Order: sequence, then structure tokens, then C-alpha cells
Amino acid sequence: MTAPQGLAQLFQYKRWANQELLALGAASQGALPADDYRLFLRILNHTYVVDRIFASHLQGLPQTTYQATNTEETPELATLSEAVRVSDDWYVQYVGGLDDAQLAESVAFRFTDGDTGRMSRSEILNHLVVHGTYHRGAAGRILAAHAVQPPRDSLTTFLHRLEPDRRW
Repeated sequence: MTAPQGLAQLFQYKRWANQELLALGAASQGALPADDYRLFLRILNHTYVVDRIFASHLQGLPQTTYQATNTEETPELATLSEAVRVSDDWYVQYVGGLDDAQLAESVAFRFTDGDTGRMSRSEILNHLVVHGTYHRGAAGRILAAHAVQPPRDSLTTFLHRLEPDRRW
């Protein structure tokens, strides 16, 4: 498997894991107190906002939509789920079209706090996968605290559901 193929697979996994957690959040809304449900949404909205900020950077576009890494307003779950799906679809398409040379390219950008940064495309993309995984775990802990079993959203689960013949 090449580096671009490996990253493409990780973004397919990210899309799947996001949808699993968002669907469980929708099904479990009644099990969570309002404050915890809002926190669940805010955590996932944060990952969405960061994904969109870096999408602008990756495309060399000015990022003017977000002044912080979360929005002041907390979106409704249905709105957030659709936005995350569209964003994840974009990343799967984007990453699937990159080659090794493009992954190695350096991207200069400005963080929302005004500080500057520079990372390779590969580093940005790896950051987004790890960042999303970290925050899905935090959102899953909110569910677990209210007796809702978080989804089995590990990469191994994804791969074995994608290709059941991997099990013998």
C-alpha cells in the first residue's frame, strides 16, 4: 500500500467512524442531560470546524469563515451530521487524488489565533485523522457516562466490516 492509499483509507475510516458516532448521538439524545448533549455536539462541531479550516489551507484559499476552532452557536445534530458527511466526503475525494510529491509539499497557513504555521500536506492530513479520533473518544466518554455504549469505531473494526474475509 502506498502512502496516498494509506491516507485515503484512513479518511474512509474517519468518515465511517464519524457517521457511526453521530448516528448513535441521534439515537441517544434522550439518555443525556441537556448540558452533556450540548457538550457532545460542541466536541464534534470543533472537529468539523478544524477540518474545514485545514481544508482551506490545503487548497491555498484564505480561511475567513472561522475566527476560532469552534462556533459560538451549537448546531443541531442533523445539521452537524450533514455538514460532517459533506466534509468527510470532500476529504476522501481530496486525499484520493494526491500523490507522494503532493503529500510532501509544504503548506503555509495562519492559525485562528493569528500565529503562523507550516506543515506538509501529509502532516496536516495525519493531524486531522488523529485529532478526530481523539475527540470522538471524548464524545464517546460522554455517552458512556450515561450508560450508552460508545460505538466500536476502531480502525480494526472498520477494516473487518469493510472486508469481512479478513477474518478466518
